[in-house]
Amino acid sequence: MSKAITIGYLAKVSAANVNASHTEGNVVVAKKVTLPDGSTIPYISGQAVRRMLRDRLEDLGYSLSEPFALVSGQEVTPPVRPWEFIDEDLFGYLDPSGGRRRTSPVRVSAAVGLFPFQGDRDLGTRSFERFGQAMAAGGNMFETELYANLFKGAMLVEVDRVGVFKPLEIGEKEEKILAVDERKKRLQTLLEALNLLWGGGRTARMLADLSPRFVAYARLKVKHPVFLEAFVAHYEDNKYRLELEPLKNALNKFANYCERTLFGLEPGVFSNEDEIREALKGYGEVLTVHEAIARAKGDVAGLWKESSE
Repeated sequence: MSKAITIGYLAKVSAANVNASHTEGNVVVAKKVTLPDGSTIPYISGQAVRRMLRDRLEDLGYSLSEPFALVSGQEVTPPVRPWEFIDEDLFGYLDPSGGRRRTSPVRVSAAVGLFPFQGDRDLGTRSFERFGQAMAAGGNMFETELYANLFKGAMLVEVDRVGVFKPLEIGEKEEKILAVDERKKRLQTLLEALNLLWGGGRTARMLADLSPRFVAYARLKVKHPVFLEAFVAHYEDNKYRLELEPLKNALNKFANYCERTLFGLEPGVFSNEDEIREALKGYGEVLTVHEAIARAKGDVAGLWKESSE
């Protein structure tokens, strides 16, 4: 039986600061990581990606557990009803008493920019004149670091754990397993949430669409983030160029463990679009992104037999 599905994706940000770090003076600093050569690249934390996925799951009709948690000071006790709340099932929880804990079956990476941060800033102002005062009263000025970049991200889903709740996770004597149809639906909704991904900070003035421009999907006999380090790109002629050797190497390395592979490619984003289609068609279907997500949802529908309920 399949043990996992893994997804690698590329998302394009034209001008934004999706997930800021701390504030330095009046400058909102972007999250960045330093490379060995001393340059920095922006990233969006895995926590932020998980938050966006939760919000999209709610948009798609699922109730989240957070309104039903008990808050006492800094301590938050979740309801611990993963059969009822999709976010407790997919993203796990921790009862602060230590009695009940579920490790997330959905693992996500940070979304990491493929190109160095260039030091760009957005200047914002707030004039006191707009609040009935004289122009001489001045106002506030602030700056926000921002970037244009292509972000790579990865997701690994332990499909054999989705909808399966061990006694120690729920504080009961026997394991609980959701009906097959609900397990399938939850995975399909997670895929759709990725397809609709957006969010982060400063969306009122720096709205960013984080839905994939390229996606690679694989159903596996083992649990491994196949595509985590498989994406490399360059920028030329006002378009991105996806380097294919790292991706093909990852696919070849795990070929014996892949039971199904799909690719989604958004038209007009990559300068070597035809080359990508030609190179990947031997590994699996190459479709548009929304077609690939739809096909992946159909693939998920065949994961479990009714006898496994």
